Amino acid sequence: MDTNKLIPLLSEMAIFVNVVESGSFSKTAKKLGLSPSSVSRSITRLENALEEKLLERTTRQMRLSTTGQEVYSLCNDMMNSAKMAVSAAQADKSEVSGSLRVAAPKALSRQVLMPMILDFIETYPNVALQLKVADHYIDPIGDEVDVIIHITDKPTEGLIARTLDECRLIMCASPSYIEQHGMPIHPDDIAQHNCLCLGENPRDRVWDFSHNLKKVSINVSGSFAVNHSEIRREAVIRGVGISVFPEFAIRSYIDSGEVVEVLKDWHVGGNYQGKVIAQYAQSKFIPGQIKTFVEYLQQRFQA
Repeated sequence: MDTNKLIPLLSEMAIFVNVVESGSFSKTAKKLGLSPSSVSRSITRLENALEEKLLERTTRQMRLSTTGQEVYSLCNDMMNSAKMAVSAAQADKSEVSGSLRVAAPKALSRQVLMPMILDFIETYPNVALQLKVADHYIDPIGDEVDVIIHITDKPTEGLIARTLDECRLIMCASPSYIEQHGMPIHPDDIAQHNCLCLGENPRDRVWDFSHNLKKVSINVSGSFAVNHSEIRREAVIRGVGISVFPEFAIRSYIDSGEVVEVLKDWHVGGNYQGKVIAQYAQSKFIPGQIKTFVEYLQQRFQA
């Protein structure tokens, strides 16, 4: 196929890649701002030009033909090359600019990242930053995110990982609660206390502790459960009960004396602890706004 005939098919190939990745004509149409019929016509034009059936469609499902699988792989390489071309151009810019899409957990975003992000966009006004706040796993490719920031000991494979900080879980109660109910001295004592959980699933009511080689799991109960760290923190400050928080959510309240740490010598297990990591896709050319943003966060966390 000569170049004159190939060039018009490049957009059809890009649409084809999007259809395969989304698994739906309607989702692709919504994403690209097209009508479903327009997307369908693009796929038909590509199939006619290649004289091959790429997608096997029924009323309920769609799957790649054998030829379609090979064509998709090559078209996907084409899309990745196009992204690299854009990245190469952006990487050479002396002035940091462009769009930047970032995803991070809710509590970390609200209580730690927001001041840094606001300072960043003030320092780099030519960067258009979009923040996606979510506690569930974010796929940087499928969700079209440039940088994901999460708290984990297992970074997502295949992505560049930059450590920003460390975060551990801390168990706390108010001085008034401890005065009234006593200070636990062993994890077994926790079962007798009013424990404030996340309440997202039954496992939230099993608290794990470790100390050297000792491991203990305690079934807890309490009068209040909420999957919002700031609300649970307010309940703890008011003496309602004992709860567990990421260190960044409670450290300043420990320092001020509004709450006290419980079972300091024991490690508390659970989610939202580990390394605070920024991750982004591997590429020969990393856009300047991504590199600058991650380096900026590293400096702020280390300050």
